[in-house]
Amino acid sequence: MEKALLSLALKTEDKAAESKGSTSPHNQTIPQTSAPSSAPSAAPAAQVPTALKGVSQSLLDRIRAKEAQKLQAAMTRNPAQEERLLMMSRLPELARIVRTVFVAEKKPALIMEVVCNRMVASYRSALSTGEMEKHIRLLAEVATDWLTIHPIRKDFYLKLNKNMELHVVLDKLSSRLREEERH
Repeated sequence: MEKALLSLALKTEDKAAESKGSTSPHNQTIPQTSAPSSAPSAAPAAQVPTALKGVSQSLLDRIRAKEAQKLQAAMTRNPAQEERLLMMSRLPELARIVRTVFVAEKKPALIMEVVCNRMVASYRSALSTGEMEKHIRLLAEVATDWLTIHPIRKDFYLKLNKNMELHVVLDKLSSRLREEERH
């Protein structure tokens, strides 16, 4: 709840900064009319948006510093890292779908192609079977104790550890995503 409030406040602050930077006559008349009526209260209101009243300035400074650090990290990433992070962000939903496919099939192991086709049909956005296979391989890499890939003859079989709870896997995926976003 607090994160949502702070992100909303930062967005409104950014919009306020953009409107101050704008040179339209409408935006220039508003500060001029409000400034003579209450000059002492205009300066603090310009520094802290009304949505952030009651929030300490040190907290706001720390949040702004973290936002700047995230922006810096995002700008210095190479495209391969960006692609991996995008794939990692999709993994929790794909893990739920994988589990659903295994529960529906009632088999201990399934062929990669079958799982890919079912997941492509179930996933909310359009991914090809090749992209889905990459996601499954990444899921097997990140959650090695939950999903394993076994090459048998010419096919690849997926085996799911049904004794492991899904929420444990999802927690592991989200912590791994946060860890990779920092780097």
